Amino acid sequence: MRKNGASETSISDRRRPAFNVQAELEKLIPAPFLALAGLGLALTIAAPPAAVAAKEKITGRLIVEDVLARPGTSVTLKARLVEEGLLGVKGLGGETIAFAVRDRHAGTALTGGDGRAFLQFTTHMRGNHPIVATVASGPRVAPAEGAGNLASWERRRPILLVDVVTLAQRPAPVVNPLPDLPLPALPFAASRTPLGPPRDEARHALVKLAEFYYNVLYLHDGDTARHETRDWLRRHGFPVGIARAVPQTAEALLALMEELKTGGWDNLEAGIGRTRDFAQTLVKQRLKTVIFPDPMEKNPYPRRARLVRAWDEVRQHL
Repeated sequence: MRKNGASETSISDRRRPAFNVQAELEKLIPAPFLALAGLGLALTIAAPPAAVAAKEKITGRLIVEDVLARPGTSVTLKARLVEEGLLGVKGLGGETIAFAVRDRHAGTALTGGDGRAFLQFTTHMRGNHPIVATVASGPRVAPAEGAGNLASWERRRPILLVDVVTLAQRPAPVVNPLPDLPLPALPFAASRTPLGPPRDEARHALVKLAEFYYNVLYLHDGDTARHETRDWLRRHGFPVGIARAVPQTAEALLALMEELKTGGWDNLEAGIGRTRDFAQTLVKQRLKTVIFPDPMEKNPYPRRARLVRAWDEVRQHL
């Protein structure tokens, strides 16, 4: 009986048609589309890993912070590697950053999850020393470079605050050609407002002030990114200094002054700005204050603030 049963089973199996995957797919999917799908799968499998990696390599931006220090003291060099996109910026972690000061290798540091890298460094020379940070080409990130300034200043030389907007010509007002159809603001739009051409005599006047008396601390309020501010200053020949992102509010300016005093910088002497908050804050701190008045400001400026219209008037008040 077992033999007969086995024989019947084998005969039944032979009579059952074999399952054909290709034939079943052709019933469901037209042949041309099926051929294209197979070709795409073959190309994906055949693509070499090197080509895929090269295509996906990230182009990052390396941002180096300016550092203020006294000669002979230890400072922290700081850089951040970021990827910029439509939704903002994000840090790139796990990359090695090489730091150089005055064209000499200072050391390397690894970026954390937020893209930031830190390196301790001591300088024994006074002056403004260029910082260059680089990231070598790797499997994930393309080569990138950023620059900053190590300001090794002596305290006996006074500090001058300069709002970078006072150095540039006032841009023409933007007119919306379709006022009934306002365009939505993108998350990064506020950090992309470019500075216009420099004002007449601004570079010459500030160079003279920096050459003979002041160290310059540039302030920008976030409308322009810090690295873009430094690029603009360098491109137009303004004196080397350090740049800080400080909103033009009394609270932010007072916080900056307190930070300077805490670090031993009690030699802040004067400021050049444009807002009423800037003028009031500096006047209350008994600092020399020069203001390029904002035509949109309706409230009066403090009496002790010196209002000017052009940069050739600035030096006589400082």
